[in-house]
Amino acid sequence: MPSDLSAQARKLESKNAVWGGLMSAGAQARGAVGVIISGRCRDVNEHRSLAFPVFARGRSTLGQAPFTRPSSINVPLIIFPEGAAKFPAVTIHPGDWMIADGDGVVCVPNSLQAQVIELAKKAKDIDSCCMNDIKAGKGVKATFRAHRG
Repeated sequence: MPSDLSAQARKLESKNAVWGGLMSAGAQARGAVGVIISGRCRDVNEHRSLAFPVFARGRSTLGQAPFTRPSSINVPLIIFPEGAAKFPAVTIHPGDWMIADGDGVVCVPNSLQAQVIELAKKAKDIDSCCMNDIKAGKGVKATFRAHRG
């Protein structure tokens, strides 16, 4: 992908919020369980009161501008890293899983879902063993060597 496309995407980044409490209420009424935004949100307390998780690149007190409207639905989407990040752009395809928590957001391509489930289960079991050993007073280094190799 040409680097000038990434630069163009950064220039177009909006400083205003593209998602607010009313959008969450409407999405929730239609059956959505959360939203991930490659942009900014506002009305954080409204999202929380709805128990509707919103993951966004940032927050803004500025409302939507007339030019921040959906232009396509159910098509591949290219997400560019913020700032001067050394990470490549990510393409998200319809059917890919988007997984988010307080640590961040990841995309699991449809073709890798079974493999990721298997690896995640193994990692969870290993981390559980590590946590038990560390809580029992064993050192982190020895615990990692024993369980993580």
